[in-house]
Amino acid sequence: MRKFTEGLVDTETIVEALDIQPGQTIIDAGCGTGYMSRIFSRVVTLSGKIYAVDRDSYFIEKLSEETEGGNIEAIQSDIAQLDGLDDRIADLIYAATVIHALSRPQLTAFIKEARRLLKPDARLAIVEIEKKETPFGPAIENRTSPEELVEKVPMVPLKTVRAGDHFYMQVFLNSEK
Repeated sequence: MRKFTEGLVDTETIVEALDIQPGQTIIDAGCGTGYMSRIFSRVVTLSGKIYAVDRDSYFIEKLSEETEGGNIEAIQSDIAQLDGLDDRIADLIYAATVIHALSRPQLTAFIKEARRLLKPDARLAIVEIEKKETPFGPAIENRTSPEELVEKVPMVPLKTVRAGDHFYMQVFLNSEK
C-alpha cells in the first residue's frame, strides 16, 4: 500500500503560502486519496474547479463517488499525459511527493504538460521530503533538495516553504528562467 502525506504536511501553511482564491482552477497531480483536493475545493468554492489526478483507479473511483456533484473532477491518468484537459486552464498545479518517483524523462514530460496546462504566470507547487535522514520516505539518493529541484525545473522559482516536519514546498512561476 502506498504511503500518503495526509497528517504529515502542514495543510494550513501550504494553502496560505499558495494564496489560493475563490474561482481558481487547481490540478492536484498525483492526488492519492484526494485529501488536498478536498481542502483546495473548499478554498476555491463552487466557483472554482479541482482536477484530482492519480494513476490508481481505486482512489479515483472512491474520490469520484465521495465528491459527486461538487467541484472536484477525479481523473485516472498519468500526470504527464492529461490529454483530456484543455491548454492553459490551471491557476495552480500541486504535486506532493511524486517528483522523487519520476525518472528524468518522466519529469521532463510532466514539466512539459504542466507548462501546457498552466495559465501564463500561474504556479507549480511541488512538495517533497527533505533530502536528509527521516523516519519514512524513499532512500536519500532518490530525494531532491530544493536547490536540486530548482535546477531540474525550468521555471522561475518563487519561494521555498517548510511544509511540515521533513517536508518542503517549492513554488515556481510558469515563466522562463
